Amino acid sequence: MLFKAAVERYLSANTARRLMERDLWLQTLRPDTSRWLAGYPWSGGTDFPDPGILRQFILPIHSQLEDIPLQQTIADLWLAYLVRLLDKNVSLNTTGLDALLSPSGVEVEKICQTVPQLRVQIIKALDELDLHLQNEQKWIFINYDELDTLGGIDWELMALLVRGLLTFWTEHFRRWHRLQVKIFLRKDLYDNVRIFTADFSKLAATRIELTWAERNLYAMLIKRMANLSHEWLEYCRTAGIDFEKDDHLGWIPQIPRLEAAQPLIQQIAGQFMGSSIKKGRTFTWILGHLRDGHGYITPRALVGLWGYAAAQELDSQRASGMQLLHPTSLRRALDDLSDEYVRMIKDREMPWLEGLTRLLAGKEVPMTRQEWLAILRDNWQSWVNNPSEKQRPPRPSPEQFLDFLLELGVCRRRPDDRIDVPDLFLHGLGIKRRGGVKR
Repeated sequence: MLFKAAVERYLSANTARRLMERDLWLQTLRPDTSRWLAGYPWSGGTDFPDPGILRQFILPIHSQLEDIPLQQTIADLWLAYLVRLLDKNVSLNTTGLDALLSPSGVEVEKICQTVPQLRVQIIKALDELDLHLQNEQKWIFINYDELDTLGGIDWELMALLVRGLLTFWTEHFRRWHRLQVKIFLRKDLYDNVRIFTADFSKLAATRIELTWAERNLYAMLIKRMANLSHEWLEYCRTAGIDFEKDDHLGWIPQIPRLEAAQPLIQQIAGQFMGSSIKKGRTFTWILGHLRDGHGYITPRALVGLWGYAAAQELDSQRASGMQLLHPTSLRRALDDLSDEYVRMIKDREMPWLEGLTRLLAGKEVPMTRQEWLAILRDNWQSWVNNPSEKQRPPRPSPEQFLDFLLELGVCRRRPDDRIDVPDLFLHGLGIKRRGGVKR
């Protein structure tokens, strides 16, 4: 249930459409039998309230209502905007729903006030739609993504809205068979909101966690290289990699276990990250330095590291013979990747990292919890009062903020209880670590 709404884009790709012809289950999701609608970010464009309007609506009722009535009120908000979304995109019986559909999408209070009075008509319309979809053997998927942006920089507001969304779908996801939901939640959000949402375990039982095994990461990288050209395919084969040809997917490497990728990776980047094993084995160093604080690695990070390392070699060739990448190029590429990664998440879901970067500039990790808190406390008030609201810390105290960094995977706790920063964030945050491969 919980997986990235980008499946919509994947399913619309030409390659995926060809694959559907070969997979009985995927055939049910052909473009002519399925619709993928964005419940958030809303595909209706501006017909959805911005964080300021949502805050103006929710904060007063937050102080007036107990927790369960509050969740139900926010669940009704999501019900209302689901109906408005469907009305704009599919044939929906909207008899008697004018009061819900006629206001502007930003008039959230007026819209939500209609739900208690129109609940019977609303549910009846959705039931009829689901029955029609069953009769026609069709599907509608409602995708919710980027939910961490719901409240702007107001994390409490965001949490309330996410809990309301989960409350709504927990109550209804088994009612409808062909009107289905796909929700993407970051792990830290999932770990937090599941505690507060009644019966969330029913919804969570159908979740899928998107993680990549190390074997699959290297297989993905090798596939990309082998399909670049005939020369690249032959280069990969010289390391003993076998391939199968697929008419739609191209050359697929046969990597039955992680170790099968090692000869090729060592052929490309060498056996060690220095003159000996002292600096680490390249094969394990690469993946080990791409993990976030939870140990996860994304394909984007691995491909990005490879690309930056290649750029380093083009600027200043250090490798020779069959080897294509020098350890120095890989190490510098890791810094480039970290810069890009931090810059990207600053621009998107974590603008407050800009303030953290200023606080940590030039610091060395790992540090004890007390050392972290001392840095945060010394600068906390000026940070909290930053004129740019988006750059203020998303937690009310240094202690909670540090725990939040651990939840996000921006930081990680070492076995000796000191707090470290993964290499994926290290250079981008302007932090240093003793040791490592010489640049």
